[in-house]
Amino acid sequence: MPFEKYLVLPTIVELKSDEKIETFRELSQMLCKTLDIRKQKQVFDDIQKGEEAASSFVGQGVALPQAWGPIKKEFAIIVGRSLTGIKYDAARGALAHIVVLVLSQDESDNNARQLQLLAEIAAFFKSEQVQKEILSFEGPLDLRLIIKSLKTGTVEEKPVKGPGKVKNTNPIVSAAINLARETKASAIMVFADTVRENEFLDLFKTRPKIIMVTSNKTRFDPATDKKIAGLLQAPSIPASRTGQMKIGILLALSRNLIGREDRIICISGNSKNGVFDTIVAIDVAMEYEFFFTTAQTVVPQDVKPEVLERVIGLAGEIAVEGREGKPVGTIFVLGDTNSVNAYVRQLIINPFRGYSEAERNILDPGLDETIKEFASIDGAFIITGDGIVLSAGSYLKPQTTEDVPSLPGGYGARHLAGAGITSCTNALAITISESTGTITLFKGGVIMMSISRPASREKGVVQRFP
Repeated sequence: MPFEKYLVLPTIVELKSDEKIETFRELSQMLCKTLDIRKQKQVFDDIQKGEEAASSFVGQGVALPQAWGPIKKEFAIIVGRSLTGIKYDAARGALAHIVVLVLSQDESDNNARQLQLLAEIAAFFKSEQVQKEILSFEGPLDLRLIIKSLKTGTVEEKPVKGPGKVKNTNPIVSAAINLARETKASAIMVFADTVRENEFLDLFKTRPKIIMVTSNKTRFDPATDKKIAGLLQAPSIPASRTGQMKIGILLALSRNLIGREDRIICISGNSKNGVFDTIVAIDVAMEYEFFFTTAQTVVPQDVKPEVLERVIGLAGEIAVEGREGKPVGTIFVLGDTNSVNAYVRQLIINPFRGYSEAERNILDPGLDETIKEFASIDGAFIITGDGIVLSAGSYLKPQTTEDVPSLPGGYGARHLAGAGITSCTNALAITISESTGTITLFKGGVIMMSISRPASREKGVVQRFP
């Protein structure tokens, strides 16, 4: 869902105040004035009411306040920035530098689309490249040009040299296309975060199908570019080439974009270098046999693909960022909650009890900071297949059998709990090791996949936990 079509102003508003409430007032006044909404106070009050229920700060200097109003379109969006930062009452005194106000149509039943929109906005503005564009330039900014630059690789049109257009060449992509043809591959999977430009798409034809994996879906529009058969949301963290491929294959299987008998050509690289440098041919059944050894379905049938994407993304962020500079370990138990609840006991008072399902939906980026904060509590998160967080700090006491194989050495109680709960239910468990930061997925009581903790980036510097 391209959010730019809902922008009421193409330019980013320069916020004058460094206080949260005054920032709400500035943006709501500007939005209401632009759309000729007379009930400005009602919109402002609605923003404050939502903020009292839960903070709209989604991390990395980005905030997404929301409100309802009498508008013609489904949504209306206005974006403001503060180079010095806004005091947002966020954890550890974090400042907000980009504030995106989203106004939804009064009395519209569009919660699913609203969550999708918020998720895409959050992913876009938390992107390192987008933040650099917005916060490093002091003059007026046209957001449409920034979005265009992500899709074309440059804000201005590239000049054409000579009598004709310069031919677009990319030896790695060309070699991957030839390899796909020779091996009769079912699909080519491209990890697009490796490069900044989208010109490589010109080299592809409609066959084999192209699966794009990116942390910023705004770059691509499968509706207009028929070459793209699937668009997958990658975690917004750096990852090794092996980690990228493991996540990409799992997410593609969850969306039925590929099958067990397919051969896939993967194109990847290091985003730091900005070039594709790796081609890997993968026979899914052979290379990822462990995906299919424990159950007929890789992912529980009641788990939506977008929920799996979000949980893996959050797990990656927790593994990289930790909390307050310290590594954090936790468990996410996803799907088959009716069976899972029989083996759950609360270690603490459930912090999610009493809130509406809309406020507990993990697809809402406004819940990210809450999840990360509660990740430091012992116990597991129990999450339904459609993304509703039922509890945190939950103690798992599964009923294990002798049929469950023992875990390799080096795995602790958290991994034993993840293996155990998936051995007696159809749930998927995602664990984060506090000591190593490794993300491990369990299904049917066995390890389905492990992803080593990637490097973390803070202010452009690659860091690792000691």
